[in-house]
Amino acid sequence: MTLASEVRSLLAPDGRLAQRWPRYEDRESQRRMACDVARTLEQGGVLLAEAPTGVGKSLAYLLPSVLAARDTDRRVVIATCTKSLQDQLFERDLPALLEALGLSLPCARLKGKQNYLCPKSLEVADSEAAEERAVLESLRRWAADEEIGDLDRFAAEDEEAWRRIRGRVATDPVACSGAACRRGRECFWVRARRRAGEARLLIVNHALLALSGEAEGLLPEFDMLIVDEAHRLEGVLLGQLERSVSRHRVEEALRVLGARAARRPASPGGLLARVRGYLLPLFDGERREGLRGDVDRLDERIAPAREAAEAFFAAVEPAPRIYDDPRRGARHELYGARERYRDARELLGRDLQPLETLLGECHAFARGLTRLADAVGMLAQRGGAGGAGGGGGSQAIEEELQGELDHGAALWSALAADVVHLAEASDREWVYWRTAARGAGTAAGGRGVELHGAPIGVGGHARRLVLGRARAVILTSATLAAGGDFEFTAERLGLGESHGLPYEVATYPTPFPLERQMRAFVLTERGAGAPGDEASQIADVVAALAPTGRNQLVLFTAHERLRRVRDRLRGRLGADRVLLAQEWDGSAGRVSERFREHRGAVLLGVQSLWEGVDFPGEALEILVVAKLPFSVPDEPLVEARGERLRERGLDPFRDDAVPEAVLRFRQVIGRLIRRADDRGVLVVCDPRLATASYRRAFREALAVEPEMAPDVATLAREAAAFFAGEDVEDPA
Repeated sequence: MTLASEVRSLLAPDGRLAQRWPRYEDRESQRRMACDVARTLEQGGVLLAEAPTGVGKSLAYLLPSVLAARDTDRRVVIATCTKSLQDQLFERDLPALLEALGLSLPCARLKGKQNYLCPKSLEVADSEAAEERAVLESLRRWAADEEIGDLDRFAAEDEEAWRRIRGRVATDPVACSGAACRRGRECFWVRARRRAGEARLLIVNHALLALSGEAEGLLPEFDMLIVDEAHRLEGVLLGQLERSVSRHRVEEALRVLGARAARRPASPGGLLARVRGYLLPLFDGERREGLRGDVDRLDERIAPAREAAEAFFAAVEPAPRIYDDPRRGARHELYGARERYRDARELLGRDLQPLETLLGECHAFARGLTRLADAVGMLAQRGGAGGAGGGGGSQAIEEELQGELDHGAALWSALAADVVHLAEASDREWVYWRTAARGAGTAAGGRGVELHGAPIGVGGHARRLVLGRARAVILTSATLAAGGDFEFTAERLGLGESHGLPYEVATYPTPFPLERQMRAFVLTERGAGAPGDEASQIADVVAALAPTGRNQLVLFTAHERLRRVRDRLRGRLGADRVLLAQEWDGSAGRVSERFREHRGAVLLGVQSLWEGVDFPGEALEILVVAKLPFSVPDEPLVEARGERLRERGLDPFRDDAVPEAVLRFRQVIGRLIRRADDRGVLVVCDPRLATASYRRAFREALAVEPEMAPDVATLAREAAAFFAGEDVEDPA
């Protein structure tokens, strides 16, 4: 029996899962997808499988994955973008499936190192803030009985204090190695990695999957790969490949040495203090004085290094122009600046001294820490401190200290390399830009100014780091095709015959009766055209829909328009209506939680709320889209990608901007109907959906034909009638 045949039998209405799977539903789309996944796992190749909400794609790929891992000695890796889905699969879906099948299979979940508690870092962690010290004490009590060490499992009473200190107690992705730490038996990451090596089915996230392509041993070898939430893989790869330097990064490298904020004493737990306290007493005479001099010189360089960083980032800060429209890329009083540059001359002008000075400090720290590491290494080779009158058990301490010094040197070397790469801006396959946060300025020494660089396209990297590593690959998501065509997604990920990695595609229909569950409206009435008029119109829509008592999610493509709408809605909704705005009232996660807790609430969001959030049932019944989600054309990466497309004879708008926006639009529509009994109204306040030459691609993304609403009053009346279960005839 083939794997696909077994899968079809198990998912049949009279099959084993129908009797034992607690959430079983007879879904033809799910069976088709599961069989397609099974065939790909068995025969090899690449499958792009688009499965909208309601198909049940998690079970559709979990079932054939479990059976494939059971029948072969090959490992299956399942990668999700969000850790929440990763946890759901491992903690809920996978155990339930194995129980229903009566199978026992070695399975594991593995996250990036920075998600695991580092016992060594926790031991030395301290803070001057009382609330942070309280969180650390609570964390130590939790860690005493913890087996997994997953920091996502720690429930801190003070979430803000925990956010600030989490990075200090997490396992360092760079520093954590056998050379730098001898606490393997205590290390939660080592334990997790060992479990992953023993597993036949391993659940990871996109970030770890991408990193493992260049970090040997990060993931065990695998033969079959399933990537869920695959529409987000390109963005994750871009994030992993992007390089950046900032004043904060310099401060973090100084903090490793023991430096605290300016004009404050050095940390007693810092690297230089530990070298003084442990290493120097083990040497006599000139050797001790020589090493003491090395340590003192590094300590004395901390202040000049800070000054060099301030001078450099002040020199590369974007010009302090102020515009009302943040899309123009220059400084905006609220949101800072983002500005592309193409070479060192455009970045720094003729004066390269700030660059040379900063590089000199980086190289000096790297050389000095390497010398100290060599001294510790020589001591360890002579038999440790025992050879100088100490205890014989000190060799492990010396090896650990040597590893930390090597890591410190590597931090400064990597910082120097990134500064050079980003300042020279010489790689034609990359795009470079500088940013300035709100309030940054030369008077502040370039605080908030950063340099960034990223590859213009990630297709080659996707093949090398992810997709070319397995014999069988399944990429699945609710949105992979734009206008029914998968070519845009495939090209972005480096798939296709021309790239040596052919693929197949499959689309599965939704089981939801969407034509009865939702209505879609396009507000064709135009504002006067000014940003304030557009904001007033959107605020009018939200206020007019408020009497329905339904939760409204309003999504924007620009922070500035969100701010304007927020200002106009405050005081208009009444005391019984909750108005939440992303960033003003908390992070995306925090405002989403509060939104779910209320009825009749309004949530204004940007970017991260366009996808990846789940508001089932009454948590979301009205979705308002302020603008079609086109990327800003002068964003550095968008602009550079457009230049490359024109070189190939393609139209950047038609061949790139439109399909990308359609995919984003499809993602946001998916926020509205999450279950078979959901009902909802979609309102698009962008008349281009009614008039633009490219409107068809967007309208095909809708499950129902949109209705044209000539004004806000008509829109409000039709929406109220839908929720009341009435059919209202057009008065015209």
